[in-house]
Amino acid sequence: MPFYARIIKGNHKFIKLVLALYILLASILGLSVISQAKAEEPKRVVVIETMSLPALQDATKWFRKGMTDLGYLEGNNIEYVTLDAEGNSETSYRLLSDELNNEKPDMVVTIATLATKASYKLLKDQDIPQVFILVSYPEKEGFVRAIGEASGTHITGKTHIIPPAAKIEIVKQALKPLTKISPMRIGVVNSTYPSAVSETAQIMEIGKNLNELEFINLNFQYLPGEENRDILHKNALEVIENNRTRFDTLWLSTGPMGSDLKFLKTLKEKNIPIIFSNNTESVKAGAMLSMTSNSEVNGIAAAEIADQIFKGKKAGEIPVTRPNSYLVSINITTATELGTVIPSALLKLAGKNIYR
Repeated sequence: MPFYARIIKGNHKFIKLVLALYILLASILGLSVISQAKAEEPKRVVVIETMSLPALQDATKWFRKGMTDLGYLEGNNIEYVTLDAEGNSETSYRLLSDELNNEKPDMVVTIATLATKASYKLLKDQDIPQVFILVSYPEKEGFVRAIGEASGTHITGKTHIIPPAAKIEIVKQALKPLTKISPMRIGVVNSTYPSAVSETAQIMEIGKNLNELEFINLNFQYLPGEENRDILHKNALEVIENNRTRFDTLWLSTGPMGSDLKFLKTLKEKNIPIIFSNNTESVKAGAMLSMTSNSEVNGIAAAEIADQIFKGKKAGEIPVTRPNSYLVSINITTATELGTVIPSALLKLAGKNIYR
């Protein structure tokens, strides 16, 4: 037998062993590549906006920007599906149901109370984390027991609303020159929209112990959808007109009507003053005061929460809190028309957010 043949025969077992090791290594590397590819699949985030309003779309914009800043790049490691619930709970529920049937998302982000309630109902028995933005009173809606606590379930988020007691305090300061002799009568315009009902109930309760302010509940039926917007205006104006002798000025409660600039313009045309609203745009348009956090603060805060969840923390372990900063906006012209002088401390607090 030739020498080289003896070498091959003698090393046959060795060659088989090398081949086996090579195949095993190739398999391990293949599994590693597959595992890595799977790990790098983009996160799928479904965003549900309660309705088409600038403040809600801005919250979505800032949430996505916050995610980008944290390294989540659309088309690379994250993808978004954005849905408009059109102010309707049933629409919100249906849209999310369709998405769940299509492909399970890694997270659902809900903007404002109505979409959050509908999604909460649908997701409560599933393992999909939910993060909410611009929910006024999550503790009243049952999402969490109290502000500052974690839910222990699938949901967490940020509430943008300042407690009504704090709002009332700045209104008291702003109206002090007018309330020394008799109380200012304030009509609280609110629909049956969840957050509006919650805020109004708290305002009315606080008002029972005040001498400077007297609150009148001006409630009307909420109707969802853009097609009902004119009817909603009509119903609100009817309640206001029927109670015109009972109030001196109006407070626009949180919710869709408080962000409706068309409605505010109508009130201004009727020379009905507005003492308080819940966004800066309303103050620019004529409301005297607002005190709230903005979409930038809330959107970025929600992105930071989402990042924690994607890095392994459970939504139910993250406390629901308020943002760390708020905006006070003042319309000096409206204050002058009402006959009051805004204290310098409030003007300082408003900073650049002073309008005429």
